[in-house]
Amino acid sequence: MTRTDFFILALSLGIFPGCVSYEQRPLHAIDILDRLDEVEFEVAVTPGADAPGAGPSELSAFAIRNNPRLAGARAEAGIQNALLVEAGLLPDPTIGWDAMDVVASRIDEGSSGPVDVIAGFGVQVPLLRPGERGARMGNARWLLEESRRRIAAEEWRLVREVHLAYEEVRAAEQLLTGIREITELAGSTAESFRRARDAGAATSIQANLAESDLQTILLDGIRAEGRATRARQRLNALLGLPPAAEVELGASRDPSADTSIGCSVEELVIFAAAHRPDLSVLLASYRAAEEGLRLAVSGQYPRVTIGTGISLELPLFSRWGRPAIETALRRRERLEAEFIRALHDLRDEIATAHASWEEARQEADLVERSLLPSAEENLSLMREAFRMGEVTVLETLALQRRVVEARTQFIEARATRSKRAWALLSASGRLLSEPSSGDKP
Repeated sequence: MTRTDFFILALSLGIFPGCVSYEQRPLHAIDILDRLDEVEFEVAVTPGADAPGAGPSELSAFAIRNNPRLAGARAEAGIQNALLVEAGLLPDPTIGWDAMDVVASRIDEGSSGPVDVIAGFGVQVPLLRPGERGARMGNARWLLEESRRRIAAEEWRLVREVHLAYEEVRAAEQLLTGIREITELAGSTAESFRRARDAGAATSIQANLAESDLQTILLDGIRAEGRATRARQRLNALLGLPPAAEVELGASRDPSADTSIGCSVEELVIFAAAHRPDLSVLLASYRAAEEGLRLAVSGQYPRVTIGTGISLELPLFSRWGRPAIETALRRRERLEAEFIRALHDLRDEIATAHASWEEARQEADLVERSLLPSAEENLSLMREAFRMGEVTVLETLALQRRVVEARTQFIEARATRSKRAWALLSASGRLLSEPSSGDKP
């Protein structure tokens, strides 16, 4: 290797250290689907647990780890972290060579020498404007914090959806179990009337009415089974599991028993304003906008470049940064307006959720205290009277249908009460919500 080759190699290594080569990474839908199908539900077993199965808290923890929806938000945080590193870098120096000294010497003197060649080399280093680097880093730091808080907000929304989906699965499967029980009763009733018709003790119309009621209940069972299947698929999707995955569900605490639900709407709003992750995202966005304004303000100053010479870049055509400053001001005002709107919507959301929960609580209490016990008692009386031949077919079918309706109302009312309680806890920032990190990243 000659000295020239060695010099060129050393210069290349000095100027381009740690170069990265491009590597292609194509995506294949079938391979990704295979990986998604391999996900299995796993939950840590709680020592001393009374019953097997996963409750909404365990399901939420699994969903946060495995739901593909959160992968994009986490990747965005990685991008912002890389941008923070970029924001802290100093401007790159410029190395150049100007041939005009050589050309001028040849024109003027007819020859050029080493001095003319050396005089053509130049090094320029741009200097940062006052406050520019701090504002750029501050903006990048708050954008990174915004991404992190956005992940927390997505997790918060996912936890709420998992809790609601859990209640829907429980309600749908309980309703299906109840329909199957009443189907057996309706089948027994229809069979009794068929035998009575064959024996001449009942008319064909009575037997047909009993059979028609059985078919109606069977139709209810098909719908209930479809609802249970859809509820399971919805829950599996939130967990990041294949649609047909089987997850054993456990019992859950009654969210309506949470002491915080008894707080006033004003107290819930104040707590939510300090703990809701979505509000925290807006606060981080606002702080990033303030740093962006500070960066725009630094752009009104000239940029100085020093080295073998000195140059001054005057922001004449950019009107001394005034349009950029105005844009940054408007962006900050927009985010302030968004935060005010979010607080207004939050107050309305909590008030509506509180009223909805109170309505559901009263309805569930009434169904549980009066309607269901009355229907179940009538069912027992009807069975005894039916054996004694003291009720007509219409009375039997009406009571049978009333039991179906009462059980359905009971299951739906209890599920609605739990769903609205979870929604209220989530809206107030109390459902698996981490304490706010404040305004400091």
